[in-house]
Amino acid sequence: MNDYIAWLDSPSGATAARVGGKGASLARLGEAGFPVPPGFAVTVDAYYAFHHAHSIDDALDLLLALSGRPTPAVVREACAPILQKLETASLPADIASMIRDAYQELEAKTGPHATYAVRSSGVSEDGAGASFAGLYESYINLSGSDAVSRAVQDCYHCLWQPRAAHYRTIKGIDHRKEAMGVVVMQTVASHVSGVAFSLNPVTGATDEVLINASWGLGESIVSGFVTPDNYIVAKDGTVRAKDIYEKQVRVVPVAGGTEKQDTPAELANVSSLTDDQVRQVSETTIAVERHYGCPMDIEFAYDAAGRFYLLQARPVTTR
Repeated sequence: MNDYIAWLDSPSGATAARVGGKGASLARLGEAGFPVPPGFAVTVDAYYAFHHAHSIDDALDLLLALSGRPTPAVVREACAPILQKLETASLPADIASMIRDAYQELEAKTGPHATYAVRSSGVSEDGAGASFAGLYESYINLSGSDAVSRAVQDCYHCLWQPRAAHYRTIKGIDHRKEAMGVVVMQTVASHVSGVAFSLNPVTGATDEVLINASWGLGESIVSGFVTPDNYIVAKDGTVRAKDIYEKQVRVVPVAGGTEKQDTPAELANVSSLTDDQVRQVSETTIAVERHYGCPMDIEFAYDAAGRFYLLQARPVTTR
């Protein structure tokens, strides 16, 4: 019987080849003692079983013929036969069963009131040469194994959306070798979230950490809904710059997903991170860089109780 589940607290089984770049990175972070939410990954083998069950290879010819920098219209046309197949696809019964069993086990660990994030984890994702940042989807604040299973399948569909296929073509990544793992982890109801870089991606300075943060979930930053607060911290701990912007909206978890809301007036123009939190994020970013041995980009969050979580780490790339 195939094992389509890898637990993130068992890092020996959560390699990039088995669970994708995001899942492998989260397992590595957790093993090193960083505060990662509990979860599991649906393995790449599960994706391959889905792929072969629906004969996706038979629809790849147009996409495989592309090279260089094709126009978006050409890529959309090449993806159309694949997406047409996916319209009527469903998860094989054994995969759906294993996801349901793993969900119940995770729920037992986190409590019945927890909700979960389902995050795409492509094999080539979050590597040093290609980040795929923002190209594959995440689904936040889900509850129930049926909702999680639907989101896993939606992550499979993301692999063949034109924007992801376009990026792979430009990067010269073989479409036949890209596959999708999926991370299922407890949702952090972020009061504040952000990203941080262990080098300054604007100037290239390696002696400082750049932090962007805003209220709510990180989607407000990634989607460009706000100009996030900006902090530059020297690696000796000195804050070199602090730019606080008006953050008019925030993204918050609601039943079954997320919602963009107006930021409360008393928060809009104040720093989203305290001085202690700026220090903690900076020190964590430096520790992650030291652990990986290269400049790193992290995603982080604080919940309403001030608990700190590390949600992802990847090598800094230029996309």
